[in-house]
Amino acid sequence: AKEFLFDPEKVVKLVEENSIGWLTLEDPQYPLLLKDIEDPPPVLFYRGGLKSVPLVGVVGARKPDLYSIGFTKKLVYGLVEKGYGIVSGGAKGIDYTAHLSCLQAGGYTVVVLGMGILRLPPYLEKLQGDNTLFLSELLPEANPEEYTFPRRNRLISGLSSCLVVVEAGEKSGALITAEYAVKQKRPLFVHVGVGSNERWFGCVNLINQGKAKFLRGPQDITGVPQAQKQEDGLLNLLSAPKSIDELMELTGLPYAELVERLSLYEIEGKVVRMGIYYKAL
Repeated sequence: AKEFLFDPEKVVKLVEENSIGWLTLEDPQYPLLLKDIEDPPPVLFYRGGLKSVPLVGVVGARKPDLYSIGFTKKLVYGLVEKGYGIVSGGAKGIDYTAHLSCLQAGGYTVVVLGMGILRLPPYLEKLQGDNTLFLSELLPEANPEEYTFPRRNRLISGLSSCLVVVEAGEKSGALITAEYAVKQKRPLFVHVGVGSNERWFGCVNLINQGKAKFLRGPQDITGVPQAQKQEDGLLNLLSAPKSIDELMELTGLPYAELVERLSLYEIEGKVVRMGIYYKAL
């Protein structure tokens, strides 16, 4: 008989008691891009909605520059408007900003964990909802270890139709994901906020080594399978009332363009104006 390092019956019981889904390589819902990598997980545990949406990986520093936070929000909003979902690792900083911005824009996000599904850190619980998928190759009660995070990074790039590194110094963990993307032949993009600032030296090196292309914004994501255009991202944002200032912050759109689009929505009966706020009908 085959020796297991864990009790399969206990795992099945845990999964059933905690409403955890699981996929094997033979499952038709197992992500196709992930099957392509050198060592796809034989089993994936998940919680949340499984959706067939093309994903862009967005990763970066844990303690990013304020500029990078703003850039990530605008990038993600633009990608959601193009019909992409966002995949990242759930770490504080760029990862978390990417997940949260995606949900705020009405998009679908996948959080690839470096621990078991039942060891979710409290701050990630705030992301739970219909448009969030938590994914882990580790047993549900597995604790995070030093090695689990770098190994997990191959799944972020593996699930991505392309990968974007927003900010990374020379020793950033995001560079591990970037190297996996190169190995897996995924298009790799990096952003550089200030070229002379060491916060971006990891990104600069990837460009100089010919491994990555410089990304100005969502308009540069073209050499990957184009997604079906999803619902209007701006209308999705207006499911809760928002002011023009809030919309400018979330979307990065200029004031004049926002006013023009909101006026058009009003004429079409898609939104209602309440003082300084707009809300979708």
